[in-house]
Amino acid sequence: MEPVEPPAKALRPTLLQVVLLLVVLLGAGVGTAWWLARHARQRVVRILLVTPTPPPGSGLDASEGRALGALVQDHLECFGGAAVTSVTEMPTDLGPLLLHPDSRVVILDPRRQGDALALGFRTAEAGRLGQLGEKAWTVVPPVFRAPGEAFGVLDRYLGCIPEAPGDALTPQRAQDFWALIRASSLRLENDHLQEAASLAEQVTQAEPGCATGWVLLGNLEYRRYLNNPQASRPGQAQVEALFQRALALVPNHPRAAFLLSLVEADAGDQRRALTLLIKARKLQPWNPTLLTGLAYAARGAGLLTLSRRALDLRDSLAFSSYLPQAVDITRLYTGQIARFQADLQDRPGHLRNTTGIVAFYRGYLALVQGDRAAALTAFQEAREAPRGYPSIVRLAEVYVLILEGRNQEAWEKLHALDQARVGMREPDGEFTLRLAEAYALLGDRASAMDMAVRAFGRGFGCTEWYERSPMLQPLRALPRWQALIQHLQERRGLMESTFPASLVEDPS
Repeated sequence: MEPVEPPAKALRPTLLQVVLLLVVLLGAGVGTAWWLARHARQRVVRILLVTPTPPPGSGLDASEGRALGALVQDHLECFGGAAVTSVTEMPTDLGPLLLHPDSRVVILDPRRQGDALALGFRTAEAGRLGQLGEKAWTVVPPVFRAPGEAFGVLDRYLGCIPEAPGDALTPQRAQDFWALIRASSLRLENDHLQEAASLAEQVTQAEPGCATGWVLLGNLEYRRYLNNPQASRPGQAQVEALFQRALALVPNHPRAAFLLSLVEADAGDQRRALTLLIKARKLQPWNPTLLTGLAYAARGAGLLTLSRRALDLRDSLAFSSYLPQAVDITRLYTGQIARFQADLQDRPGHLRNTTGIVAFYRGYLALVQGDRAAALTAFQEAREAPRGYPSIVRLAEVYVLILEGRNQEAWEKLHALDQARVGMREPDGEFTLRLAEAYALLGDRASAMDMAVRAFGRGFGCTEWYERSPMLQPLRALPRWQALIQHLQERRGLMESTFPASLVEDPS
């Protein structure tokens, strides 16, 4: 199997080249012909993008390798309109791939030498992998180039031909490119958020036409914003402006649209979030991440049928058996316990295992099911998450203390967490309901009721879970509870008339 080196630049096609292209389209093609054929027929292009840990001597560490993989994913989505599933190792079971034989696997082999980047990779169509095994792979060897040129080669080979020598995703100056990669590699490190944000801001100042810099800066600022007890409405507006700047440069950027929708939904404006995502799907109908955003905003609005349809479509486009997508509690709210448990599987080496979210919701599910021992184990794991979100870590600690019978300590820590959110914009009404559930478990019905009302006031309108959460059972006899449920039902009715479940359709 001989390595294949893609052309260094796009050439004006000759008659012979046209004939050759037609031959490739008829049967044996990879790369450009394959991509253009699929895109022209408006068929979904499924990509399994594998970003292994860079080996010793590659000039990259694991987090930098993941950062490069994320940028490759953005290229495949923005330029190719693909449905990308990113994993860190090639799966041994090809079954899910073979269900979609025209899907494609791309295994990256990035390397760094000084300021130069080599983006080698292997690629194969799933059907050919099933038939030919190792002989199906086409190898593009790593060749060191300036980073912008390296991504240009990748785009041309896979058929994502940029309109100019550069593009709006990749910084053109080498020092800005590596500053961006470094900032992205630090994104989930709580102790290095300031450093990461400073690097991302440096990139946006040096290359304001690079959408990736604005997306990353917005992501970092939003994470810092959520962790800051002094956060305010002006801070939210500044974060929104960063994502909007990216979308002005690349209107079909799914990651930017998704993150902006999270800001809106966490602020309680599900209407604005849903409108944004529905518009974004017109440009990227196959994108699983946009469907994750739709599911999140819809469940916050109490539109569980819409949320579930978005999740089902997302899972049909992504290879969810290789990597469950973002944890979505809609599965629990709608009674799909087995599906929710599948979403909570550990994926060794994957970042989602280090943030505490998966462990927290394993504990939460066990608590809902009455298994206090399993809940305690999971909450202890969430409390120790190395990259844990501070609010999740603190709430996990509260639940640990409750389950250990240390109620006074639990109440004090819960009250401190509650007070840290008073006076701020208090993002995420759903998290506020988690606090109400904790107060109810401690027997403090007054505080639990106050927090449930605040959750509604912060935009969380999932009526079904207010009514079904076993932790909230002590509140249901209170007079204020019935008034709260009536308000929830009225709001949901208004949202259902604007956002019917039929808005989520399979575009194929």
